[in-house]
Amino acid sequence: MKDTFGMAPLPGKSGPGASSLGGHNLAVSVYSAHKATAKDFLTFMTSEETEKFYATQGSLAPVLASLYDDPTLVQQLPYLPVLKTSISNAVPRPVTPFYPAVTKAIQDNAYAAIKGDKSVDQAMTDMDTAINSASQ
Repeated sequence: MKDTFGMAPLPGKSGPGASSLGGHNLAVSVYSAHKATAKDFLTFMTSEETEKFYATQGSLAPVLASLYDDPTLVQQLPYLPVLKTSISNAVPRPVTPFYPAVTKAIQDNAYAAIKGDKSVDQAMTDMDTAINSASQ
């Protein structure tokens, strides 16, 4: 798979297009009885060492911007510069009641085409039908 898979930023009209913001979040509840301990945990989780571990062992995108240019990390994860471009062009997901159904239509049909369960043409037709019915 290593030699057959690549990554590229989403195309836009004049350069990289916009990708969707999303990810994992950490927080401390205002009601926590252990705020100092929680803060220490957050500091640990967002440390360079922990971020590198989760990037290399868990395939999670780093939170620290500097890691996208770390030569050792880029050697292990050559897609990091492309991911950095995508993240820097990210925008919030649309706020609409139709978003979950549209997302499901795209995911289900794209995955079926990738697996070979549907032809690309059939997946596109089914996706179009599902998206149009979601917004009615």
